[in-house]
Amino acid sequence: MPRPSRWPDIVRAAGEEFRERGYDNATLEGIGARVGILKGSIYNYVASKEELLLAVIEQPARALLAELDRLREDATSSVAVRLRELIRTQVRIFADYYPAAFVYLQHIGRPRSPAFAQFDQMDRQYTAAIESLLAEGVRNGEFSLPGGPGTAARAIVGMLDWMQHWFTPRGERADRELADEMFALALGGLLAAGGVHSLTRAVPGADG
Repeated sequence: MPRPSRWPDIVRAAGEEFRERGYDNATLEGIGARVGILKGSIYNYVASKEELLLAVIEQPARALLAELDRLREDATSSVAVRLRELIRTQVRIFADYYPAAFVYLQHIGRPRSPAFAQFDQMDRQYTAAIESLLAEGVRNGEFSLPGGPGTAARAIVGMLDWMQHWFTPRGERADRELADEMFALALGGLLAAGGVHSLTRAVPGADG
């Protein structure tokens, strides 16, 4: 009778090892110890630590882009609703693929083999999609941005990416409430309606 594959366990353990120790300090021995197998057994699945890192980050990256494509094709919902769903999706993927999604964020843009170029491209595609969504909101009158949609898109992406430093899954309901809090911050900022424009349009030096 064939032995069951340990691949899911290995990928999960690798995500934990990379998250806690960093890629450079992580070892196949450490990953094997988390699973309860020897280092040599891991070579039955991958040829190197780098190949294992690719396996860890691929799932959350592709899951996020697939959901993003679905939201972009949704012509029945307002831009605000789609942005809310995107942020909910981002937080859900952080939870579903914890800690692998954060391993992905930690390694975007880091010099690796050409195999990692696809993930840098995914990151640019993700940011461009949010920028396009915000631009659509400006065109149809839903949003009024103090600057260009590119700046706003990068601010939202930065806010979500920073979650790698503090987020821990707390359950579906709590994570969804957190996502909606972040959406409210992204949509309304910290000031009452009109307050942002009054500040950004103030005459330089008028308050001092």
